[in-house]
Amino acid sequence: RRPSGLGVRLRALWRAIVVAWQFVPFVWAWARDRKRFVFFGRSREVTSEQRVERARRLKTTFVELGPAFIKLGQMLSTRPDALPAAYIEVLSELQDRVPPAPWSAIEPLLEAELGDTVDERFDSFDTNPISGASLGQVYEAEIHGERVAVKVLRPGIRERVESDLRVLETLTPVLARGAEPAQAYTLENLSEEFAATIRAEMDYAHEARMLREIGASFADRDDVAIPDVVESLSTDRVVTMTYLDGVKIDDLARIDELGIDREELVQRLEEVYIQMIV
Repeated sequence: RRPSGLGVRLRALWRAIVVAWQFVPFVWAWARDRKRFVFFGRSREVTSEQRVERARRLKTTFVELGPAFIKLGQMLSTRPDALPAAYIEVLSELQDRVPPAPWSAIEPLLEAELGDTVDERFDSFDTNPISGASLGQVYEAEIHGERVAVKVLRPGIRERVESDLRVLETLTPVLARGAEPAQAYTLENLSEEFAATIRAEMDYAHEARMLREIGASFADRDDVAIPDVVESLSTDRVVTMTYLDGVKIDDLARIDELGIDREELVQRLEEVYIQMIV
C-alpha cells in the first residue's frame, strides 16, 4: 500500500522546491549546451573534463537529496542509452558508496517488526552493516549456529520515496524537453520503470516470495546457490536469509584467483537470468 495523505503531499511540495533548486544549474547548463544563449544562437562544445565535472556535481546532488535519488543515480549508471559515458562512469560509484543509517535508527524498527529485542531473536548480531544501499542495509547475524544476513528497510523510507516519486513525475517532462529525442523517450520510460521498480523493492515480503520461488526453480542445480528465507524473522520491512559468501562480478582478480572459468561463468549466468525471466 502506497503512503498517502497530507504529510506526503506537503513533503512532496517541499521536496519539489529543494529538488528544483538543486537541479536549476544542470537544466540551465544543459539548455545552454544546446543553444549558446538558451533561446537563440549555436550549440556549444562541451569538453570531456566539463562532462566529468558536471557528472561529479550530479552525483553529489543525488547523495544530498537522499535515498530515492541515490537509487535513481544507480539506475542511470546502468543506462548508457540515457546518459553520456562520463556520467555513467561517475554515477557507477554510487553502487557501493551509500552512507548507512545509524544503528540507533535501525534498532527500534527491527525490534518493532520482529516483536522482540535483537538479543532475544538472534544468538549474535553485528550492528555494523556489511552493506548499505539506498533503500535498506544488511547486517550479519547468527541463529542456531548458522550465519544469516538481515536486510532492514531504512526508517521512514516509504514516505520519503513516495514524495520524491511525485516530484520526479513532475520534473521528468522538463528534463526530457531539453534532451535529444531518443534520450527524451528513454527518460520518460525510465521514470515509469523507476517508480514501479523502487516501490516493489521496498516490499521485503515480495522479495522473500521471489527468493522462495527462484530457489525452487533452481533446486535441481548444484551450481546455483539461492539463500533460504528465515520465515520467523522476516516481515514486509525485514528479510532474513542464509548468509552466502560471494565475489562481485567485476572483481576479476579475485575470480581468477579462485580458478573460475570466466566463459563458463558467463554462460551459467546467462542461463540463470533467462530461466528467471522466462
